[in-house]
Amino acid sequence: MSEWGWWLLLIVAGFAAGIVNTIAGGGSFLTLPALMLFGMDPKLANGTNRIAVLFSSAAASATFDREGLLDRRQSLRLAVPTLLGTPLGTVAAVYLPAQAFQPVFGFIFLVMAGVLCWQPDRLLASQQRPQSSAGLQFAVFFGIGVYVGFIQAGLGVLLLLGMGWLNIGDLTNSNASKNLIAFVVTLVATIMFVLFGLVAWLPGLVMAVGNLAGGWVGAKLAIRRGKRLIFAFVIVVMLATGCKLVWDSWSAAPLLTDS
Repeated sequence: MSEWGWWLLLIVAGFAAGIVNTIAGGGSFLTLPALMLFGMDPKLANGTNRIAVLFSSAAASATFDREGLLDRRQSLRLAVPTLLGTPLGTVAAVYLPAQAFQPVFGFIFLVMAGVLCWQPDRLLASQQRPQSSAGLQFAVFFGIGVYVGFIQAGLGVLLLLGMGWLNIGDLTNSNASKNLIAFVVTLVATIMFVLFGLVAWLPGLVMAVGNLAGGWVGAKLAIRRGKRLIFAFVIVVMLATGCKLVWDSWSAAPLLTDS
């Protein structure tokens, strides 16, 4: 593929990931392989990818805000414990083997997907129950932050599940909050990656063009199609994330045994 073809691939992958991230989450499964396809180091690709995610979450948050669906105060309140938990997960990722925990997280995603398919009202009808206490909310989102710092995959889905379980708003409104929380968390992570020199600006900004457009389109689709579309995306992403985490850990097992 020519150099121009690679730039086009980055834009297309960014556009698709922007839609997926906005409606549910997991778009990095599209953008990270695109960045690494032509030899980019995984750590550099991980940092560069944050630039694109930053743009899509910003576009989505702005769109939801214009439509009156974004509760800024609530979103930022939930972002605080998520941010506090993220460094702890990052430290754990440095000293603990990810392969030991990936299958556990993968099976959790698959089980949760099965539970939601069996009882969709756990997410779709959460507004019928009273909202949980502030202490429980802090604990849950701190835990999500630890997970995100450790693995990252499925941040959007976990945020939606957390808000649904704790009955923090309607699914569409929760999706709006999810994107603002993702923006804040990604902004902090991006700054850290920049400080460590793990961001390739030109590929990141090219991909961000697609992510920006995808974030806007995804927000419009979520607003027009509502809870059912978000729910369907969540189930698909949970299944894909769970299968990928289990598969990656299983395929890496022989390498760990031989070393």
